[in-house]
Parts: sequence; structure tokens; C-alpha cells
Amino acid sequence: MILFKEKFVYIIGAKYLFLCDENFTILENQAFVFKDEILEFGKLEELLKKYPQAKWIKTDQNCIIIPAFINPHTHLEFSANSTTLHFGEFLIWLKSVIKSRSFLSAKAKEELIFENIKKIQRSGVGTIGEISSFGSDFNACLKASENGIRFIYFNEILGTNENQIEEKKVEFLQRFENSLKYKSEFFIPAISVHSAYSTHPKLAHFALDLARKYDLLVSTHFLESRAENIWLRKAQGGFKKWLENFIPNPRPFYTPKDYVMLFENIKTLFTHCVYLKEYEWLDKTYHSITHCAFSNRLLSQKRFDLKKALKSGLNIHLGTDGLSSNISLSLLDEMRANLLIHQGEDLLNLASKLLQMATLYPARALNLNAGELKIGKNADFSIFNLGECEKKQAPLQLILNAKEVEKIFIKGRECSL
Repeated sequence: MILFKEKFVYIIGAKYLFLCDENFTILENQAFVFKDEILEFGKLEELLKKYPQAKWIKTDQNCIIIPAFINPHTHLEFSANSTTLHFGEFLIWLKSVIKSRSFLSAKAKEELIFENIKKIQRSGVGTIGEISSFGSDFNACLKASENGIRFIYFNEILGTNENQIEEKKVEFLQRFENSLKYKSEFFIPAISVHSAYSTHPKLAHFALDLARKYDLLVSTHFLESRAENIWLRKAQGGFKKWLENFIPNPRPFYTPKDYVMLFENIKTLFTHCVYLKEYEWLDKTYHSITHCAFSNRLLSQKRFDLKKALKSGLNIHLGTDGLSSNISLSLLDEMRANLLIHQGEDLLNLASKLLQMATLYPARALNLNAGELKIGKNADFSIFNLGECEKKQAPLQLILNAKEVEKIFIKGRECSL
């Protein structure tokens, strides 16, 4: 990370500034002044006169500046997967994960995870929500946070065996307390309760009590697949047949509604929710949904109803999930996938909404002073260079054509790419 001297303020301008506010305002041929936060907007020439001591960061003629993207759901511990895991149906995938987890974990060295983080950053992401199941991603995430990318580090808990509850608590607590030692504005510990089908109530309550005690964000996978949906709602289907190999007459730990109630008054990101119909169960003040289109296509056999979810008034934002169920960790690639699967939506309107779902909305879900270009917000922004395009077309053209940023700034600091 390049640390700017505190005495300086900086000025930068662009052909288009995507504010990513609620109205998706686009400013043309405008500039802004910033230190660690954004101070003022205006015409470049006027700002240069008003701030004669400011450092001017020159940009190309057709550049676009947009708030740095926020990817709230990754699994970097699966960075080594490409063709190992099986797709097409959730339980087939899950069984391949269990079979290959040790092999893939051994291959996902710190260097590989760190390189994937840099790739994510080069796609315009300034904040990553990392779901850490084992802690093998910890050193790479901490190193990256010290070099200019923000992490919400979700320590994950899971386990269904009653006889292993205390052992699981001890192992989780070690990882969790270790992450607390390194808490900073760029490394923010949090908690993940894996899912309703994989987490014993005693473990879920244990982790959520810690979340309340330390006022931490929580993430959980919920109603991702047809198999999970039938299991939680009817105690039938593929999960029942699979679990019968291990225990007699298996029963789910929760109904879907009971599971949601565990997270009452806790700021929680519910990931996937492909089979959720009862949006009223979620609390708009505390709960949000992370939509992972590519992952859902590979595993869920059903398309998330984005239009209905947005109409519910809930905060819906984008995530990539991990390379365990995706071929890319770029939110730009994820947005391109969304353009294709949500048919019937106006392309220009959908493009603007997807950019908000990668900036403004996840910032709200994660309690970040970021996600939009606005006075008083953190100077978290990316610079993309595109060819000549009309203002109305610019959001769609950015999604379709952008691959990597020219520069990215987090809290006013230019990050090394």
C-alpha cells in the first residue's frame, strides 16, 4: 500500500463518476477532493484553484470512477479447485467436497490464496467477506489487509455430531480469539454459522452468543438447494437418504422459520436463499441476502428470483461464493452472469442495479462507511478505462467490457496491484 502524507489532499476527475447512490447518479466531467474520506465535488478546474496545494491525480480521457466493489462472500480456502469438484446437483457436489477437502486444502497454500486475493482486488474489489472454515486462509488474508484490502473475516462453525460439540467449540474458539487479536479497520473479525443442515443448535447458539457479546456481523448459508429445502420443510429427500447411512431415523435440527429466528436482532447476511419464499421472515433492519448467481446455477437447479427479492424491500447484494462453486472470483464476471440469467429485465436498469448490489448495498449489510461516492464516505474507489460510450450506456458497458482496474484506492490510499 502506498501511504499518502497526511498534509496532502488529493483531487481526481473522470469522464463519468458513478456515485452508486440510491438513485444511481452519474456525474459527467466532474472531480472530487479526498484524503481518507471524500471532501468535496466540483469541476476539476475550480477544485484545483480552490485547493492549490492539492496533489492532482491525472486520469485518462474516458475513465470511469466507481466505488470499490465489495464481495461479501468468498471461500478462499478452496482456491486450488478447478476441475476436482462435481457440479450439477447439490448433494453430488457436497459429497465431492467432503471427499476432496483435505486434498484441496493441502494445495491451497498461502501463496496461492494471496495471489487470488490480488486477482480479486484487480477486478475492482476493495472489501472481501471471507468465510473461513479452518483458518488456513488467515495468514494470507491478514497479509493482504496490511497491504490495502479490507477483510470481514467470518470465522465459521459447523458440526452435527452431538458427541463432538465440546471439541468443535474449543477448535472454533481458538480460531475466533486469534482473529480478534488482529482486529483493525482493515481486518474485521466476524462469525459464520455454516447452515441449518450442518450446524447443531448447541454450536449455533454458542457462536451467536459470541456475536452478540462482541457485536459482530454474522453470515450463514440458507435454503441454497432443493435437497436442503425438502429436508428442512418435510424431513425428506436426498439429505434423509444420505444421513440414514450414519444415524437411524434422522431429523432436521430446525424448520426454516426456526432457523431464521436464531438470528433475531443480529446483523446477518443470509447467503443464497434460492428456495426462500417467505421474505417476511427476514428483518429488514438486521438481515440481508447475498446472491451468488454463478454458484446457484452450478449447484441449486433453480434461479434466485431477484425481481421478487428486490420488491420485498430487503437488502440484496452480490457475492461470488468460492472457487468451490464458481470459475471466477471477479464481481464483474458475477455481474455478467446476472445479466444473462435474469431474463426479461431491462438491460440498462439491471446493469445499474447490479452495480449498486456490488457497492452501496453490501456496504450497508457490512456496516461500512463506503459503497458510494459521497462527501464523508471513505475514499474507496476504482478507476476503469473504457472506450468512448454514452452516459446512458456507461453502466452496462462497464459490466460488459471491464476486466481490471487501472488503479484502486482504499481510504484514500492507492493500493499496489
